[in-house]
Amino acid sequence: MDDFAQMTQDWAAFFSALAQVSGSLVGLVFVALTFNAKALGVGGNPMLGALAQQTFADFLLLLLISLLMLVPHISAGNIGALFILFSALDTLRIVRNLLRLRAHLRTPGGGWQVTRRYLLSGLAHIQLLWFGIDLIRGSSNASLTFSLLFSGIFLLLISGCRSAWLLLVHQGE
Repeated sequence: MDDFAQMTQDWAAFFSALAQVSGSLVGLVFVALTFNAKALGVGGNPMLGALAQQTFADFLLLLLISLLMLVPHISAGNIGALFILFSALDTLRIVRNLLRLRAHLRTPGGGWQVTRRYLLSGLAHIQLLWFGIDLIRGSSNASLTFSLLFSGIFLLLISGCRSAWLLLVHQGE
């Protein structure tokens, strides 16, 4: 058995727990978006709406990652290609949202909190992209490669939870 397959088996409990946690978080954010559609949707605060979209996307990506890593007998190259695809698409969405919100980001006190959340999420996507590239290249150090994956997952969890908290705090205003 190669190092990647062994590491994937060793981490199966972690990915199973991550799937449960991220699935719950996706559901909670979806419910929050549903109940606060007026404030977070079209016609609402564009900064908070974009942050809600980013939070939902981060948790959804965590769910996809965990499910993908639980698929049996999938090659490291295929997983790497999917990670590159996921990371590239999410990074493009982040850049597009920041460009769309640039006028709002320049307002006094308006954008720094949201921008930090996007930057943290962007850093996580870089880690996941790097993980995908390492898998495709066939890195000889599986533990280093998996540490890239773990750090990307950790950053996405932190980013999503901090963003969800910011959305909750602003909901009372």
